[in-house]
Amino acid sequence: MELFALILIILACVMFTSVLDQLIPHLSLPLIQIAAGLIVALIYPSLGGVNIDSELFLVLFIAPLLYRDSREVSRVTLWNNKWSILSIAIPLVIATVVATGFVLHQIIPSIQLAAAFACAAALGPTDAAAVSAMGSTIHLSERQSILLSGEALINDASGVVSFQFAIAAALTGAFSAKEATASFGVLFFGGIALGMAVGYVLKHGMNRLRGIGLVNTTTHVLYEVLTPFLLFLFAEELHVSGILAVVATGLMMQEIEGNIKSPERARQQMVSNSFWEVIIYLINGFLFVMLGMQLPKVMETRLIENLSAQTVIGTVIAVTSVIIAVRFLWVGATELMTRDRITGERGIAHVGSTLRQALVTTLAGPKGAVTLSIILTLPVTMNDGSPLPMRSQIIFITSGVILCTLLLANFLLPMISPKEERKEDEVALSQARILVLEKTVKEMRDLLDTYADEDFTPAFRLTLMRYRVRLMRERLSMESCGRQLGDMIMKVLDVQQARADEIQREATHIPESQRLDYYSILPAIRRSIGYFAGAENVGARFETSKGRLMLKLLGWKRRVMDYDDEKKARVYFDTVVFALDLEYTAIRYLQGICREEDPERARLAGVLLEEHKAALQSLWGRINYGQEVKLEEVDVFVHTMGQSLPEGMLNRTMEQFRKAFAFNNEADANAMQIEMEKIRECRRDGSITEEQSWRLREEVYLMQTALLE
Repeated sequence: MELFALILIILACVMFTSVLDQLIPHLSLPLIQIAAGLIVALIYPSLGGVNIDSELFLVLFIAPLLYRDSREVSRVTLWNNKWSILSIAIPLVIATVVATGFVLHQIIPSIQLAAAFACAAALGPTDAAAVSAMGSTIHLSERQSILLSGEALINDASGVVSFQFAIAAALTGAFSAKEATASFGVLFFGGIALGMAVGYVLKHGMNRLRGIGLVNTTTHVLYEVLTPFLLFLFAEELHVSGILAVVATGLMMQEIEGNIKSPERARQQMVSNSFWEVIIYLINGFLFVMLGMQLPKVMETRLIENLSAQTVIGTVIAVTSVIIAVRFLWVGATELMTRDRITGERGIAHVGSTLRQALVTTLAGPKGAVTLSIILTLPVTMNDGSPLPMRSQIIFITSGVILCTLLLANFLLPMISPKEERKEDEVALSQARILVLEKTVKEMRDLLDTYADEDFTPAFRLTLMRYRVRLMRERLSMESCGRQLGDMIMKVLDVQQARADEIQREATHIPESQRLDYYSILPAIRRSIGYFAGAENVGARFETSKGRLMLKLLGWKRRVMDYDDEKKARVYFDTVVFALDLEYTAIRYLQGICREEDPERARLAGVLLEEHKAALQSLWGRINYGQEVKLEEVDVFVHTMGQSLPEGMLNRTMEQFRKAFAFNNEADANAMQIEMEKIRECRRDGSITEEQSWRLREEVYLMQTALLE
């Protein structure tokens, strides 16, 4: 039960921190998750005592992380940069283990040398995913990205294998270089051979099953997800490296199908990618929250009894410094001797810039989820059953180094390798999106004006309103005009509310109980014409305290739904006329601003004016289908209250409701086709770039896919 509660609380922290990550954009998500775990451990200290089996950690966390990484990395890219990647993925890990292990043992002699090597081995792997989660923007060159991704893939395996050897030596107290080399060969090459064989069989077996129609999307995803877990357990039973087997299988199972896939394969890939994205996010979040929860545990009284706080903290700083120094020297030497693939010059020809890029690569390899999951597999007892000496201190030192490397990456990387153009790119993309949406909305309005279809028009009118909402949201997101436009929108809403209050005071002959019907459905009508974020409630407000109380207590019941069809139509008609009056009020106010001398205010007012005219047209068409808007007839709310419905109003209203729902998906699909065409037009005339075109088309593809669900 405690383990179940621990998992639920950690998952809740992961969900909560994903929201905080949006609110604190300049702080790394892993750091936020560590802080959340620390807070939970301080509030519920009993949860920090829940232990998860070390083998379970390996199979649950490391196996899927490495399998997914190996499926994503390009084999061609890995091969083209194989020597540089291998240099920092294997020899650098060994150098780090040796240097860090000896330094740790010298600072704290009570940590036996084998255990110090185990700690250093756990600190060998890097976590490139932690850099991608950094809130601060950083710039990595293509080569740096390749090196980091390839290194993170391979050095995880080399770090785990080194850790396992060090632990075996620590538990038995004996170490034979000959036996270790032989065992390493069996584990290393045996794991790779098994992974390649299993990967070949699984890949071609799945293709055969897919060819005869026995694989659907669900089967494909389950097969993808279960493979690393089952393979890891199988490899460990054969006494070869499960980690290397998982990596080799992932590389073998990569499929090169080109851009044109069958619809079923494309769907399987999309679902699989989405599922894996969630799984990897949860695993990383789970591990970082657990890291935060471990901090109070390793700072217990017995820790201070054995070592002073200054010694432990000093050790963390010293170990971090050694790791950074060794990594920088190794990466720097590698880059100085590497030839550029284009110019053919070695890095030594540009020592200053090369070493600066080496420093970026050094700091961009912080320790993270893999290191934590490895160190938490540290055995609790020796082979003879006695406690493993200094286990808590080793975990604390490792956790401290993870924190230090994450802090360095979070705060130093943006200083030495900023990516200032990212914000400009996002602004340009938003401008491109606005341009495409404007053209799409204009095309849709032209279609409504020139192509009248009694079946299709009601649904298409609602689709147009949804596109107007998208366009308005995008405009408000632009910092250049968003604030001024937002202020003008708020003023328009105030003018509309003032008009609604005026109508309420004039319509004294209408009892408050009857007004409740109108105020109950007015927000829904205003939402349908593009109001959002509370603006839909404007006008649905009583001036008297009695009326406000009635709206709170009874409004949610939608009492109008208890009436017969004729009464519903009567209330709906009157409420639409009320909404028309509010739109007409907004139009008159904005027309006044358009005549002002301030060109920017006039321009923004013109933008809003077109939106309110479109809303007016939509409302007018609901009660006067097929007729042109007559503005002089709009301001009639008070005078139409209680009068007879226009002839045929009931049938027209009910029929439009039915058609709007019946043709909703078709209208949305047609609108997306229009948007896709406008993206192509903008790309052809050069108003948007190729990259922006790809991004915008991807967004439409996602909406089209969601429409089919």
